[in-house]
Amino acid sequence: MQTINVLTSAFHRAAARKRMIVFYWFFHTLCAALAALPVLGIAIPQLSHSDYGAELMKQFDIAAIAELISTAGEAGSPAGIAILLSALLALAGATFLAGGCVKLLVRDEVPYSPAEFWEGCGRYFWRFLRLALYFLVPYLLLLALHSGLIRAIAKHYEPGIVELPVIYANRTVRVLILLLAGLTATAADLAKVHLVVTDSRKSLRAFLGSLRLVITRPMTVFPVWLLLALLLSAATALYLAAMHRLGILLILFLAQQIYIFFRILLRMTSWAAAAEIDTLLRPLPPEPVPVPVPVASEPPAFEAGAQQDFTI
Repeated sequence: MQTINVLTSAFHRAAARKRMIVFYWFFHTLCAALAALPVLGIAIPQLSHSDYGAELMKQFDIAAIAELISTAGEAGSPAGIAILLSALLALAGATFLAGGCVKLLVRDEVPYSPAEFWEGCGRYFWRFLRLALYFLVPYLLLLALHSGLIRAIAKHYEPGIVELPVIYANRTVRVLILLLAGLTATAADLAKVHLVVTDSRKSLRAFLGSLRLVITRPMTVFPVWLLLALLLSAATALYLAAMHRLGILLILFLAQQIYIFFRILLRMTSWAAAAEIDTLLRPLPPEPVPVPVPVASEPPAFEAGAQQDFTI
């Protein structure tokens, strides 16, 4: 019940920031367009001379386009550079915009304004960037753990003798790594929120504290992430099914934008849910009540012109 309440409150927080969501969506669409235009510049001339090529473009077969780029030789290098630059721009821009988004999702009582949004983007950019670099460590450890477990399974079972146990073991490892990656992502959201709530510059302390919080209180954090992951998985499955069934490129493009918009809404909901969880698990201490300071009474003033008798 607590999980549903957290997600409901988080969704209301995110849905109230419509202009912020639209701007975030526009930025990601722009980055995708910057990467797609050079790719289409290579793919369209090579595919336009055949009916099969037209069919591939109609379905926008990603694998076929990637093969064309790889076989294009020197002509494909600009497309690769454009994709790499777009990816770097998207990562840096997402980190920059996350500061304003998390700030306004945490402080939901503050009305949205461009000044508040951009102030948060600039204020928390370097803190979030350091935080992202710190969280590379657990993600790399998860990749190493996944590789080590897969190799151990392959070494334990001789190839060609028993295939079914190997398949089940590999799936179990993937599910385990996926769950650990989800908890790590939740810890990253909690760290961002905590930096904003406390207005702290100590990204390393927020990184360690959020990991410790996720490890010690997994049953509070995990259900929220699980429901968000299930929603994203369902949306991804519908989008992939639409890619294989829709034959018109314009309709496929619209379906893709709806999917991206939904992913961004879930991203905002995840940050808002982290704000709700942070309030539950790490409440700020109450502000001290100011103690009134007694004021000394002034001596009575004598009337003007009055004289005192100092005779003995």
